[in-house]
Amino acid sequence: MRIDIHDQQDPPLPGENGITILPGYQTDISLSEIITSRLPKPFEDECISYNSMQSQSMCLGVCLQNYNYAKCGCVEPLFPEIEHRKLCNITKVSDVCCLDSVLVDLTQGADCNCPLPCLSTHFSKQISMAVWPSQKSFFKGNQNASFEDLKLYRASHAKVRIYYKTFERKIFDQKPMFHPSELFSYLGGECALWLGLSLTAFFELVELLLPRKYHNL
Repeated sequence: MRIDIHDQQDPPLPGENGITILPGYQTDISLSEIITSRLPKPFEDECISYNSMQSQSMCLGVCLQNYNYAKCGCVEPLFPEIEHRKLCNITKVSDVCCLDSVLVDLTQGADCNCPLPCLSTHFSKQISMAVWPSQKSFFKGNQNASFEDLKLYRASHAKVRIYYKTFERKIFDQKPMFHPSELFSYLGGECALWLGLSLTAFFELVELLLPRKYHNL
């Protein structure tokens, strides 16, 4: 079993981002929330705002499947499916090799055009696991049980604890170095400075030339 801890605005992707939960173990997952706010064009990240039915991960998954189908004639069964397209057989060597070659192509420069989201929330996770339940706790609640019962119970049950490590959020917020009004103000100041210097140089030149003219007369 896999679980995915994600923001409410993002679709769950347990196959890609999920955490595997094993029977017979208690899995503790502590979370720290991280929020990132980016700037759209013309700034460097050129982020976009995805809607609630899509995310950058889903965009990349669909892009990958399109490349898979174009090159291999089938799509990866473990990624988002595309209607009316044949699934690759991952037990077939030729299909697996073809899918691997698509990944190589993507890492070497093929473009998926899936920009970063302008606002994203993700969770930093710390995971720890321990055998569960312990013999002491199991037999305390099941006094007539046997070790075989404990074995069967561990094989079919799991325990998960999810909690915030801290209630503080880390927020990374991009800001433009200059707002438009400030930019025009700085440009105006620079233009005025250079115009002033140009006029000063012009009058100095006139001042140098005039005495020579009068002297020649």
